[in-house]
Amino acid sequence: MEKENRHIISNEPDETVLLKYISETASEEERIRVDDWLRDDEDRENVLLQLAAIDHALRTKERIASRNPLDAFSKVKRRIKLSQRKYWIDRAYLAAVCFLGVLILSTAISYWTQKGIGGETQIVTVQANAGMRTHFNLPDGTVAYLNSGSVLSYPLHYDKKERRVTLTGEAYFKVTHNPEQPFIVSVANDRMRVKVLGTEFNLQSYKNENIVQTTLVSGSVNIEAVRKGDIVSNIKLKPSERAVYDISSGSVSIASVNTEYDTAWKEGRLMFKDMPIPQVLKKLSYFYNVRFDVKDSVINTYRFTGTFENKLLSQILDYLKISSQIDYTIKQMTSDDSSGIQNETVILKKMR
Repeated sequence: MEKENRHIISNEPDETVLLKYISETASEEERIRVDDWLRDDEDRENVLLQLAAIDHALRTKERIASRNPLDAFSKVKRRIKLSQRKYWIDRAYLAAVCFLGVLILSTAISYWTQKGIGGETQIVTVQANAGMRTHFNLPDGTVAYLNSGSVLSYPLHYDKKERRVTLTGEAYFKVTHNPEQPFIVSVANDRMRVKVLGTEFNLQSYKNENIVQTTLVSGSVNIEAVRKGDIVSNIKLKPSERAVYDISSGSVSIASVNTEYDTAWKEGRLMFKDMPIPQVLKKLSYFYNVRFDVKDSVINTYRFTGTFENKLLSQILDYLKISSQIDYTIKQMTSDDSSGIQNETVILKKMR
């Protein structure tokens, strides 16, 4: 059995061979090798198409403003001239074009090979650009929505036992049901995991925060607290419940909520109901990629209610000014942002 496993791994084409196959630069031996690999497992056809989309996105991102992504991706389709697989190319064609059109404009994409037990894993990382939101399909058909600046990493081809992804920031998942292969989201350097079979939920876990928030819309999820690689606690959520996990203390609080308030961001809406101003500012800072500097501490005692759909930050700040007597000044970025993402600063003061 050990020899058989080594034989399978050694004959599986790596990403270099697959990219040569897509670009029609592969040798005859390599083409035959990829053809055999595709015939062995139908799921591999989706892997090949995703790799084609990612590679094409990376190569054309700088020129996207002057090119039509539909026409561009049609070239990839023509290069994969395999008449016996015309069905799956046509079926996935439009989805892949959407992948290109949406992701190139709203995200940064990276792709690399990670060595691990049992061979190499191709990892894709998608980051929503600052101040923008995006959504895309994962290899199993699960839909992932990313909030501004959020990062999601996933393998191009899942492990057979689980579908594991890693999140930093905020994301909404519509998970494809598969009882044989649980979907797992790892956050906070794998100190917490959300494990599901098929469901819809929102997950928030930002890099420099100790709070992880999970809001379940439908189905069920298991929240696993992890310490030194071992699961130390397991909590199951029901629909319309929100769990707030404090990583530093290990405490978890669960409350029944209107899930729309936690998930409306993916549709460009922000909803607040009697929310403390510090929480309002936190949501605004992530949504618009800004930093708030509160000069009068009394502002932090205020509460706020309002719903905004596809509004500019200045429009929301104007509403705050009228309703809560909070004056503001937006300090524009003046430094070079080549060293990383820069944030505008909004200075808040109580109106005199």
